[in-house]
Amino acid sequence: MSLHARTAHLTHLARPSLRPLPCLLRVALLGLAAGASLPLLAAEAEADPTLPAVTITGQAAQTTEGTRSYTSGEARSATRMELSLRETPQSVSIITRELLDDLGAVRLDQALGLTTGIQVGQQDSERTSFYARGFSINNIQVDSMPRGSNSPLQDTVLYDRVEVVRGANGLMGGTGDPSATINMIRKRPTKTFQASAGVSLGRWDNHRVEADISTPFSQDGSVRGRATAAWQERDSYFDMYHERKTVGMAVLEADLRPGTMLTAGIDFQDNTPTGATWGAVPYWNADGSLANLPRNTSLTTPWSTWANDQHTLFASLDQHLPGNWKLHLGYARTESSNNTTVAYAGSGYPNPLTGKGMSLWTGAWGEGKSIADNFDLYASGPFSLFGRKHTAIVGWNGGNTKSKSLGGDAEILYPAQVPDYHTWTGNIPKPVFTPDGSYTRDVTRLAGGYVATRLSLADPLHVIVGARSSTYRTETRAWNTSGVYTGASDFSETRNEITPYAGVVFDINPHYSTYASYTQLFTPQSNRDRNNHFLDPETGDNLEAGVKGEFFDGKLNASAAVFKVRKKNLAELDTTVPQGFVLPGGGSAYVANGEGISAKGIEFDVSGQLAPGWEASGGYTFLKAEDADGARAVPNQPRHLLRLSTAYRFDGRWQGLKVGGSATAQSATYSETWYGRPPARDRTARIPQAGYALYSLMASYAVSPKSTLQLNVSNLLDKKYYRNVGFYDSVFWGEPRNVNLSLRTTF
Repeated sequence: MSLHARTAHLTHLARPSLRPLPCLLRVALLGLAAGASLPLLAAEAEADPTLPAVTITGQAAQTTEGTRSYTSGEARSATRMELSLRETPQSVSIITRELLDDLGAVRLDQALGLTTGIQVGQQDSERTSFYARGFSINNIQVDSMPRGSNSPLQDTVLYDRVEVVRGANGLMGGTGDPSATINMIRKRPTKTFQASAGVSLGRWDNHRVEADISTPFSQDGSVRGRATAAWQERDSYFDMYHERKTVGMAVLEADLRPGTMLTAGIDFQDNTPTGATWGAVPYWNADGSLANLPRNTSLTTPWSTWANDQHTLFASLDQHLPGNWKLHLGYARTESSNNTTVAYAGSGYPNPLTGKGMSLWTGAWGEGKSIADNFDLYASGPFSLFGRKHTAIVGWNGGNTKSKSLGGDAEILYPAQVPDYHTWTGNIPKPVFTPDGSYTRDVTRLAGGYVATRLSLADPLHVIVGARSSTYRTETRAWNTSGVYTGASDFSETRNEITPYAGVVFDINPHYSTYASYTQLFTPQSNRDRNNHFLDPETGDNLEAGVKGEFFDGKLNASAAVFKVRKKNLAELDTTVPQGFVLPGGGSAYVANGEGISAKGIEFDVSGQLAPGWEASGGYTFLKAEDADGARAVPNQPRHLLRLSTAYRFDGRWQGLKVGGSATAQSATYSETWYGRPPARDRTARIPQAGYALYSLMASYAVSPKSTLQLNVSNLLDKKYYRNVGFYDSVFWGEPRNVNLSLRTTF
């Protein structure tokens, strides 16, 4: 029997003495002429004693580990320049190591789920999507380099912090997505010895062990290393699911000589789930009534799996240059593989009386492999011009990705129809994939050079102007069953696409600044239409303006922003194809919304210390997205979104105790039906999610000077809600109340 498969593309409270932020300034960004050239003037800069010295500390110059803070002094993800949050003309949030630990956030989705402006959606057990400002987030990085194309959902044990730049970031990344850039910054070795270990137990048989050790290998700490690892096994609130995960990293740093540092390391993450789902649960019954299936419902099989492993080798060299400039060279090679065999009853609508109506989707593929080589080169530093001091950066980054898919077939020895979903156990034979010797290899190259400068036009006024030139190329190469190359297809190429960037920051006083920024958008697409042709690149522009504040010597950061985005040729799932329709490669068909959509809104964000011992992080987002005809666009993203996390560390007689909590709230969302509400197939029907709020609590206590016991309770009120609505006319239940107890010891 032939293989039938269906896939879907992944696509603070205020201290009393703190004055409130002023009203948002609606700044209209004037056209900035980038007439200033980029003279390095290194000799002049070196001779000028007023220019700041450059200290070579690598990519992770500003670590958050051990600071006990919910904010950071700087973020480089937006421009690669060493700028504070207040000096950066974009909205930036930083999820520090302290915040990750307090939240008990061991996965990326848990961290981003409490970050200003970020919406988390989940299609099934293994596919999680992130959204911001009306668009999906596709630019996810590790140490400013793209993560692997088949990456599992990242475990946070390896990272010092996660930087989130909302809005387009095309200057550094080349694609210019108007949503956000997620940049996970790895932990780094320390010059003094430190070590920790932890164990945790949670609901649904969740067991986890972590270990982290950093040590100098020389007396002066000029050579140092760090190793971090975690192992976890867990079940889930939905039936049959079990996941085993191992994560690790080893990194070495060496100061080869004054001003020269070499970094090299390896990290890995292996996820092996069973009972994985391939879709969600139906929203309607066959008669059109609400199915309202229990949260533990899973129409999968015990053997269904999306096994995924990823290994990355990385190295960098940071060199101090004359004139207080520095040079960074970086390289990363990521190899990822996945082995997928799944069967899931996601097709149809159930009959609650007979249990019939649901059919199985089956997918069985051989091992898919992907290799990505990424490079990062830039030089930055100060220069003098017209009697003032400025900063410049010039660089090139990019990489090649090759993804291999095997040809073959799998014999399916069971009928597609589910006899009775009430009694479904998934006890059916597992298909075995048999390769036929043929394979295809998708080859993608995306690279570009950029130049930018931060000009000090006056003491309170700084302007950043820059541009990037990007080249994109993709094609699919094929080999037949005899291993003979048969040619390439689906060729697409864009050369020398220019992405301009401009930003301005004006310091009102020592605490407040206003800013504005503008950039254009260009995003090559890998999505295909129903005729298996690539969609045209997405284009548009991004405008943002706001006010930022920095208080208590940088221990507290706050911002307020307005933004407007226009994007054309936006990829949308083609809901006009028949149910179960797949492209020759197994993917879903998309259409390009030629007129595109526009999104505008406001954001407020605050992070850091409100008072001694009291940390907070959170914000509010209002989003209004419209189609060209004025109708609401992306209705699956809320118009109002609130995130808030806080913790207080006691002293005195209660020293050692820390308590905190978090809250997230959002307004109503909905999805339009894909196939029409049964039985009449009403195409005007909607699948709604009412507004809701979730609350979580944490408490930790230092049982000894080196050991801390921590309790985390998420979804405290056990709220029922959907984490995703409308995907194949289905809904994905959010996690019920969860309890986790952990013990951490330092050495």
